Amino acid sequence: MGLDLKTGDIIFLDTAPFIYFFERNPHYFPAMEMLFDRLYETDAQAITSIITYIELTTHPARQGKKQLVRKYRDYLSNSENISIFSLDMDIADHAVELRAHHHLKTPDAIQLGTAVACGADYIITNDRDWRRIEEIKVVMVGDL
Repeated sequence: MGLDLKTGDIIFLDTAPFIYFFERNPHYFPAMEMLFDRLYETDAQAITSIITYIELTTHPARQGKKQLVRKYRDYLSNSENISIFSLDMDIADHAVELRAHHHLKTPDAIQLGTAVACGADYIITNDRDWRRIEEIKVVMVGDL
């Protein structure tokens, strides 16, 4: 794995990694499964933002899959090593700064602002545009 996780590390997970894991994407699922296993082995922490919850559940909600929406909500709300953060003023301030400096869309700025505000050591995403962010090490799912 291209990520050397240690106890106490904080990893921000963008929406796509969760989708790859939940939908067992044939190309990315093995890397995500290994990441989640390693997360629990090392007692590292994964975090994400409320944006991930919104993005993750919108498609199933459109399809009327209320049980799947509930499953995602329960997973993100009750996982031992995964925390979900709501938008607050500290995160918003970081989002504003990142959005202004990097010309990001608001949802991306909130995602990245959450990572910065929460002290993430790494961001896991497949959004190539995020590689230009210097504030935190950005790792592509394909590089895990």
